[in-house]
Amino acid sequence: MTNIKIENIIANTQIADTLDTLLISEKIPDSNYNPSEFDGVSIKYDLPKTAVIVLSNGKIVCTGAKSIEEVESTIKKTVKKIKDIGFEIKKDYEIKIENIITSTDFKMEMHLASIANALILQHPEYQPELFPGLIYKIDDLCAVLLLFSSGKLVCTGAKSIDDATSAVNIMKEKLESIGVL
Repeated sequence: MTNIKIENIIANTQIADTLDTLLISEKIPDSNYNPSEFDGVSIKYDLPKTAVIVLSNGKIVCTGAKSIEEVESTIKKTVKKIKDIGFEIKKDYEIKIENIITSTDFKMEMHLASIANALILQHPEYQPELFPGLIYKIDDLCAVLLLFSSGKLVCTGAKSIDDATSAVNIMKEKLESIGVL
């Protein structure tokens, strides 16, 4: 079994048609708002260690979560704060996972040029002068795998934990099939 660590989950939801970001920034302590740079209010949380951006179009983007439960609790906290200010919130807002980033460590050095040549039929990208890792896309899962010579693997783009796990397992099987693992 490959040990897969969730590094970050990025999700969003639409809680209203419009929100007054200036009012939100004034009413929510410790929020950060600089409309000359970006028209979104950022709010950071310590437990769980996450952050949200509240946008004037009624959307909330959550980042930093390490589980779906952390995404849900962070968004619920934010929605409650906005509701307490007096904004009308959609009752049926849906949280959409946009990207799950995971990491894995195979705990061994990898010779990426050899791996890229062995995986040639599956179209890996390896251009060490541009990026130090081998890039492997799995279109069915919307996942991109980044394999580094240290043996570390990053998976990004997956929309579910199951998809991220499947992508990592596909890479592990491919590495086993060419005798690397």
